Amino acid sequence: MTRVSIDEKICDIQTQVGQKLGEVLTAVTLQLPENRVITQISLNGKPLPKYASLGSLDEDIQAIEQLEIRTADRAIWAANGIDIALSCIERVQKSLLRTAEMFREFQIGDANRLFAHCMEGMERFLETIVISRCAIRLDFSQIKIDGRTLASVENDLLSILAGILIAQEKSDSAAIAEKVEYELLPNLCAWSTALRQLRLSQLSNA
Repeated sequence: MTRVSIDEKICDIQTQVGQKLGEVLTAVTLQLPENRVITQISLNGKPLPKYASLGSLDEDIQAIEQLEIRTADRAIWAANGIDIALSCIERVQKSLLRTAEMFREFQIGDANRLFAHCMEGMERFLETIVISRCAIRLDFSQIKIDGRTLASVENDLLSILAGILIAQEKSDSAAIAEKVEYELLPNLCAWSTALRQLRLSQLSNA
């Protein structure tokens, strides 16, 4: 049986044979107090990446020994989440540009190490976006930036990251450089503009 815990306390949710991870997470969410929001999900001690394939939610719960969920106060995330996301973007952008240059110069070892560091920042950014969207109850399909919805920008980001992963698997440094400079960085610029607009909207409604 899967051991389910919330903020290090064993949860009384009973899992069933054939049940999917996504179904269990939905059940947990429904039981959370109104002022709490999920901030991290770990499977067998390993955090579930926020940009991992959605297929992870279809995993059979019986294949997971431990499901650990951490939550935070919704109001705190509502106040600070956008600022945290913007900070993540600003830190990673310059490093990504340098990464692209290094891949083009065939400094592969150093480029891979710097890119791995950038992906840690991207993970933090995506995690913050997921939590903030829940905390502030944002509808990305209704938020537009330069004529596009933020939902579209988000989908593009996930597609770009998947494309970079494929290029990495093929050891195609030129393709990685192209995708980072001409796809990933413009996408992050769109995020930055949208988040700044949201921040201004928050301040004006405060």
